[in-house]
Amino acid sequence: MTPDEHQREFMYQAEKLGIETRDRSMIDIATEIVDHPIDAIRSLEYSGAPCCPSELILEEDWATMRHARHTRTITWLESQLMSSSTYDGSISHLVAKGQERTQLAKVFGAICRAKLKDPQSLLCDDDDIGLVKICQLVTDIGYYGAAVSGLLGGLENSATESWFVLFDIGNPFSEKLEKGRFATHTWDVVSLLGAHDNQLPAECVQGISEWRRMIVGYCYTGRLPYEAWKPTSQSASLIQKDGIKHLDHTQLANSRAQRLLQLAEQEGGEYGFDLLWENVIRFFLKTGNPRYAHEVSDIIQKYG
Repeated sequence: MTPDEHQREFMYQAEKLGIETRDRSMIDIATEIVDHPIDAIRSLEYSGAPCCPSELILEEDWATMRHARHTRTITWLESQLMSSSTYDGSISHLVAKGQERTQLAKVFGAICRAKLKDPQSLLCDDDDIGLVKICQLVTDIGYYGAAVSGLLGGLENSATESWFVLFDIGNPFSEKLEKGRFATHTWDVVSLLGAHDNQLPAECVQGISEWRRMIVGYCYTGRLPYEAWKPTSQSASLIQKDGIKHLDHTQLANSRAQRLLQLAEQEGGEYGFDLLWENVIRFFLKTGNPRYAHEVSDIIQKYG
């Protein structure tokens, strides 16, 4: 969305709560929203931060992955963990499934052809398979790519060491997606904190136990038992149901997610992650809302 679109969306959501928005600043409106019951705010199903630059966020480049890769960490920060689940895009899958939307693969393909110089590797013909793949792209750019941007930002402060963690234990409680196949959004946190342990499948126990020990150990030592992440010697911990696997530079460099990041950089240089996220993925997700569906009509006619 553009800054103006974000502002209109913010006003629209406030009005749904019965808040008067005419001739008022966004700060006043936001303050009144915060005073509402949390259940009323949740009922809006409103996600995403207001765009920048805006009245709420003045800095032009604040909410971008490019900004993250050039932002120095706090000077006293000795180390950090940056992480992603391997299917964090599951939240977008749930949203799309809840919408009355057809021809998902065709719509996404048309957007890719309209917005990218080399879209071929992102195209798919089947709607169900296409939605799974689209939400994998959501993961690989919006979560994996964001984590990599944070790792690059950590290098701006030579005193901060960074480690990379990928959570890859399939969610055994998933209802909308195949159980046990996708490491979904927030399941990594739920598994770490211990809820529903009595319902865990036996094959997940080893990996989750090692995952918890690794995090507790990091909190105590501030380190993981391998070299910190660097662009020229990338490494990561892959959390799987049978334990933790260490990925070296070659394995990460040849991964599906890394190939997508390379495509993004070919499309837009250091702005490429944000270009793919905003112009393709977020645009596709936004136009699933009937209020924005018209924005994709011309694109389908020309590129569909």
